[in-house]
Amino acid sequence: MAHSNFSDLVFLILMGIVVQWFAFPDTLFDNFGPFEAQFDSRSKNADMAAIIKFGGGLLLTIGLAFSGVKWNPINGKMAGMGGFIVAGHTAYTTFKADSDRFVPRPFYFYAAVIFFGALHIFAFPSNPLPPKTPETKNNHGNFSDVVALGLIIAAALCAFYPDHLFQDLGPMSAQFSRKSDDLSAMMKLVSGLMLILALMLSGVKWNPINGKMAGLGGFIAAGYTAYSTYKADSDTFVPRLFYVYASLIFLGALHIFAFPSNPLLPKPDSKKA
Repeated sequence: MAHSNFSDLVFLILMGIVVQWFAFPDTLFDNFGPFEAQFDSRSKNADMAAIIKFGGGLLLTIGLAFSGVKWNPINGKMAGMGGFIVAGHTAYTTFKADSDRFVPRPFYFYAAVIFFGALHIFAFPSNPLPPKTPETKNNHGNFSDVVALGLIIAAALCAFYPDHLFQDLGPMSAQFSRKSDDLSAMMKLVSGLMLILALMLSGVKWNPINGKMAGLGGFIAAGYTAYSTYKADSDTFVPRLFYVYASLIFLGALHIFAFPSNPLLPKPDSKKA
């Protein structure tokens, strides 16, 4: 069963983070309960607003995938490994940014949620491996892998060559205008979220049911990213990389929502002894 298990708990917590990033982004710049501010209030600008919104869309899509997919001993391995990498890197870079001191910040909480979600789908999935059928195709080499490859390239560029986001690239105008440590930290987290989403797209055998929730999340993420980028440019279309990212997410969502590569798995015959 895809619901009422630990992945749904992860989904609910991720939805809470999505609400925070979409509706209450100022909480990232203020002390909040036991947490110190994640970002310096002086770094609050249009670039930070844009990447927080983009990250929120990625979290929404990932959260809906956690809830909508029946995770089994195979289909969660790639995304689970990606989650371990992202959680570890997020916690480590946050620790280093505070001069090797532990200061309770929201990024540690996000890293913990990602880690435990990854641990569940990687090592303790709630469903057995489904039987192979002649109709079930290999989950690799299809359109979701093409989108996954694009997202992996985008994630790698954000993580290892973030300067490209501050430069004009051919017909593309620079996505961001001013560098800061806080923007760099958010870019690293967002690159990790793109990696997780890419590995989910590649590792799951998408069928007419399990891609509906994640596909819907992808439509929302792509639309909101494109819309907010358009509004940030005073209702003028200026070609920027976020439109490319939005297009990748939209195409991936369209594939798993409407044109999955695998048929619906047959339900087990409860009449059999």
